[in-house]
Amino acid sequence: MRTLFNHKIDGIITYLTLTLLLAVTVTPSDAQAQDQIALEYNVVELREEFSAKNEDWPYLTTMENLYVVDKDEYFMHRRNKSASYAIVTDWRNKLSEFNILTTLKLGPANDETQTIGVIFLVQDDGKGAVVFEFNKFKQYRIKQLVGSYYKFLSGDAESNGWVKSGALAAKNEYNEIDIRVQLPQVDIYVNNKFLQSFDVIDYKPGSMGFLIGPDTKAKSDYFYVYTTAEGKETAEEQQQEEAENRSAVEQLSKLRYELEQEKRALKECQMERERAVSVLEEQMGLLTQNNDKLMLQNRQLQEFKSQVLVEIDEDVFLTLAENLKEEIIKNQKLESQVQIYKDSLQYAHTRYNKLKLALLDKAIKKAEKEKVDRDKQEAIETKEEIEQELEDKRMKAEQANWEAKKEKDTVKVNSGVQSEKELTEELIEEALEEFDNEPDSATSSPISAQEVSEQKIEARPLPVKTRKAQKKQD
Repeated sequence: MRTLFNHKIDGIITYLTLTLLLAVTVTPSDAQAQDQIALEYNVVELREEFSAKNEDWPYLTTMENLYVVDKDEYFMHRRNKSASYAIVTDWRNKLSEFNILTTLKLGPANDETQTIGVIFLVQDDGKGAVVFEFNKFKQYRIKQLVGSYYKFLSGDAESNGWVKSGALAAKNEYNEIDIRVQLPQVDIYVNNKFLQSFDVIDYKPGSMGFLIGPDTKAKSDYFYVYTTAEGKETAEEQQQEEAENRSAVEQLSKLRYELEQEKRALKECQMERERAVSVLEEQMGLLTQNNDKLMLQNRQLQEFKSQVLVEIDEDVFLTLAENLKEEIIKNQKLESQVQIYKDSLQYAHTRYNKLKLALLDKAIKKAEKEKVDRDKQEAIETKEEIEQELEDKRMKAEQANWEAKKEKDTVKVNSGVQSEKELTEELIEEALEEFDNEPDSATSSPISAQEVSEQKIEARPLPVKTRKAQKKQD
């Protein structure tokens, strides 16, 4: 998903210039007309302080990208000079009500157009996302990915969506970004100041992370995601419903396959019955023909007897009588065989009906058994979930005790460096030293764009966070 989305972003940079005039813009004054979100986001879903490398965030050291965790910060350096890059976390967001709290600052660079921001609501098909970003000129921009191009939700086409704002911090200082979402509405705050509110229609919960511009250096101090109690409950219910739907679809597919197999077996039985009926009908036709011939011969003999027998001698009469007797016996045997074939045909038909009923009874019993097993499995899973919840509470209590004990102990620093990471560490140290010491050659240039209202609106305070030492005490 992350690779597919970044390929799409590479193609957007060129296409954006051609489609700029077609972009739909929303002015800040229009966006502020709607009411702001008033939910209490007090349930922690994701708390990342970048104190150690983990699987949720990319760790890259390539020719084009350097994204590493160092000194309780997430250091980002996009070396590619023509395309942005989406650093999307692997944490799966299923919430339609959530609050992103993070800090970002730009580092020194020769390129004056370097940008950094937050990307969120990344849709699973890679054709939708929302981005809030800022540059070194105290300007911000909000844009929405629509298919293969961006449309601006801030500013206008002439300024490429950029809006100058005094709410943004000075150079080399962290900006505290507060993004509040209650789909379809999104509210943006920076440094405790409200910037803009807007709607994104037909969006589902999606992934999130950072969007770093070409030839850009940046840092983040933390990345938190909160939700409401109702939002968490709704997300869990949706996940459970999706799991049940998948299970039902699988069961339905399995049952459909079994019914198809039974239908095929019934069809084969019917074909076998039809073949048996065809053979019996053919044999009955032959017997009927033979019977008709015998009846004709018998009638001829009767006529011969009535007309000629009076004129023949006794020996000829006896011979003819014996022949007639044999033909009568043969005719009786043929009639008996015809009856046997009829009985066989009736037996085959009865057996076919019994087999059909047996197969249907088997399918019904199997479906009932699967339902009982499924109910039993659901009861077992419910029991396991309750046990797991109790176990989680116990583990959290142990974790809290362990952390309380850990605060009282002295942390010993390991001064050894692993040889297999020397090249990566030298690269990181060189980039970090350049980030901290390199003078900023970019100069501010005023951009004639509409100022955003800087009226302070009371917002929920960001988590208490003091850099480095104070953060380690949390």
